Amino acid sequence: MTTKAAPLEPASPAVQETIWDHQHRALSIGLILAMTITAFQGMAMSTVAPIVAEEVGARGLYGWIFSGFLLAQIVGTVLAGRELDRRSPATVLLPALILFGMGCLVAGAAPSIHVLILGRAIQGFGAGALSSCVYAVVAAAYVDRLRPAMLAALASAWIVPSLIGPAIAGFVAETFTWRLAFFGLIPILMFVAPLTLPTFRKIPASRPDAAPDNRLLLAIILAISTGVFLVGLELRPWWIGLGVAVLGLIGLGPTLKRLLPAGCFTLQPVMPAAIVTRGLGFGGFAVVETYLVFALKDFGGVSATQAGLVLTVTALLWSTGSWMQARWDRATEGSQRTARMVIGFGLVLVGAVALFLCIVLRGEIWLWLSVVAWAVAGFGIGLAYPTTVTVAFAHTPEGENGLVSSSLMLADLFAFSVGVGLGGVLLAIAESGGWSTPAATALAMSLGVVMVGGSMVAAWRTRAVEAPQVEVFAALGD
Repeated sequence: MTTKAAPLEPASPAVQETIWDHQHRALSIGLILAMTITAFQGMAMSTVAPIVAEEVGARGLYGWIFSGFLLAQIVGTVLAGRELDRRSPATVLLPALILFGMGCLVAGAAPSIHVLILGRAIQGFGAGALSSCVYAVVAAAYVDRLRPAMLAALASAWIVPSLIGPAIAGFVAETFTWRLAFFGLIPILMFVAPLTLPTFRKIPASRPDAAPDNRLLLAIILAISTGVFLVGLELRPWWIGLGVAVLGLIGLGPTLKRLLPAGCFTLQPVMPAAIVTRGLGFGGFAVVETYLVFALKDFGGVSATQAGLVLTVTALLWSTGSWMQARWDRATEGSQRTARMVIGFGLVLVGAVALFLCIVLRGEIWLWLSVVAWAVAGFGIGLAYPTTVTVAFAHTPEGENGLVSSSLMLADLFAFSVGVGLGGVLLAIAESGGWSTPAATALAMSLGVVMVGGSMVAAWRTRAVEAPQVEVFAALGD
């Protein structure tokens, strides 16, 4: 497998490139804004969804406010990944921004739940394509040693939305209208295009002669299978729902195998193993966090504000870990990336196991332990999560930036949706079997523990090539 080339190192060793220098500054700001928009819509939607459900009568279809976004995001992610290799990123970014904006308009003006779900689907399609663009351009426009810093900056783009997004969205929705949570994103979109498109246009298509493939059809099948899986999780009695969910999983597995790069299901070094590491690690983290919040609110005796404090501390430590991994990478010249992934997800595992044991042994969840344990996990995923992207792109075959960027996003979406969904099935089965709520919660959380452990195994498989190979590619120019 031929390793792809990347932008040239600067000709003069006296000039030290950074993500904020003249060549990269506008692009870096534009990419960060694009990621911030994606983050803010997620945080804001979680806050305003109950208000939306009350106003437009969404009680029976509440979950589809989120699922409609997710399913369309899968299709947008895969389609953009294919097109990013066949065309200049500029031809993918502009439609992605337009679709995201259209989705905001439709959802914000929605008179009914069905129109709202349609708007969320359009928004999700644009968000999937937008995220694929961001990661593909990080691979194409930044040299290997700058990517960890750029990925840390992208991780930080989640901090402000995490800290103020829910509060602002809640205030606006209660004081004015929830519709502003959608309309308010549109002005920010207008800044992204002029900051990013000039550089995007300088990046040529890596495989303009690539023959059309069936990835779009596979993406649609994957989205439908995921939808069937999610519907199954909502059906009662639980054993009927479980059967429908399994039917969805039957469609998910083979389709996902064809969409991801060859070697992912066998943890082939290096790039396939890195993609699986990211998916399992993020999915496991999301599962544990989901049921941690559930435990705190259900039997932990804490308020929503206190539960939010745990997530805020975690977000801050995630950002800190992301910047630390960039410094670590620079100090070691990229020679300890496997160690960083193993250590990072190892810290996530430590935090997850501490929470799991507390629930199992004590039958309760302590707030102080939740803050400490999940802060450790946040720092750990900050170390490991961006590193998986750096490793994957350092060993991506030429002409497959789009495929790999969409595969990274797809691994996240799949692991998150299936992991959290299966956790819900375990919770329902345990409670219907007479288990106590803490015991059932621990069972659901154990799935996340297993997934994080699996991510460490996958990370160890990337050690076959420790340092990135020397890369040569035409510079983008000023």
